[in-house]
Amino acid sequence: MLHVRAPLVCLVVLCACGPKPQAADAGSDGDAGPTEVDAGALQIPEIVIERSLFWGSDAGVLDEAQLVSFAKLMALAAGQGNGGPLLAQWFHRFSTTAHSERALPAQFIDAVSAAQGPDPSRWDLSLLPFKVTGVHNRIDLADLSPSGHCGELRVSVSSSDVTLQPFHALFLFRQPLGEDDVVNGQVTCEGAARRWAALSGLGGSQFEAALRSALTEGLTSARFVMVETVEFTLAPWEWRQWVPAPDGGLENPPLFQQLDVENLNRAGPLRTDFLAWVDANAAQLDRRRGLIPERFRTQSVRVTQGVMGQPLSLQGAGAASTFPDLRRQLELVGCAACHTADAEFVQTRNDRSVSPFYEKELRARAEHLAALARGDAPAPPFGPLQAAPVLPP
Repeated sequence: MLHVRAPLVCLVVLCACGPKPQAADAGSDGDAGPTEVDAGALQIPEIVIERSLFWGSDAGVLDEAQLVSFAKLMALAAGQGNGGPLLAQWFHRFSTTAHSERALPAQFIDAVSAAQGPDPSRWDLSLLPFKVTGVHNRIDLADLSPSGHCGELRVSVSSSDVTLQPFHALFLFRQPLGEDDVVNGQVTCEGAARRWAALSGLGGSQFEAALRSALTEGLTSARFVMVETVEFTLAPWEWRQWVPAPDGGLENPPLFQQLDVENLNRAGPLRTDFLAWVDANAAQLDRRRGLIPERFRTQSVRVTQGVMGQPLSLQGAGAASTFPDLRRQLELVGCAACHTADAEFVQTRNDRSVSPFYEKELRARAEHLAALARGDAPAPPFGPLQAAPVLPP
């Protein structure tokens, strides 16, 4: 059990005026976050991480298959019916992507087909060796632009199969704006933050009921965004993201914020374009505020844990002398450096405990959640939220 709490937040926050959001129409996500605790004055004496931000071994609901399970997550990702056909397409796709081929996921699915029959729509995914290792509230990823959102709910899953491991997947679900997340025409996510923070004041059956309600509302097909995978089925570790494709399957796009270091270090038009972009945006990038264009990103990143990867070269970028940590800040916003500079590659373990690095991140997220509830949260950087994170070598 994780017993980490944020500093005392002695405040009384009032819910936004106006009518409670109505049930969502078809095609709409409706309100965000749990709604049982959004009425009246809410006092938030302390943000309790295991109540408001991360639900793991002590959550009491993670083994309820109808609420959150690998089978349920695959059905939500598929949009309707059994998630077997999507799982078959997805795992076979690991072995057919041109930039990287991994055979074990496809072999695993072939074994499932041999055991349960050739029609994946008839598979019982509850029999497969996958375990939910945690639910993660990433309200710190809120987009406070006019068309924004209030971050994500993430569900981490790991395989216990004797051959398909280590294999970890992270299912991402958007937290859309509610009516009380817009104050005086500005997106603030205050309403969602107050509801999540209010869970810290609950205990026992009242907390479990509120958490069930939050997960039921938050984990839906309409809110599904993507799946991330990090696996070591073939050396070295590899990280990918998988998004819904037009054909109904999952496809592997360029990773968010992950620079394609190998190609960017190679002389040519891409590198010239990249260095010009770095010079034009250096001050923002040095604060980890800049969004990396897709043309500079890679579809997968491979890391040998404990071995320093190829560093990004900024030779020729004039801004590198003005901002001496620019290269390391650019690397830190990507998956590989963020998960290796001061961290284990996997942050949520099979036993639902978390790494020391993730404990530090959760403390920072607790402070950020309290600030959002007050309406005065600063815009967070890309990459780690904790103050002064360890930079890559």
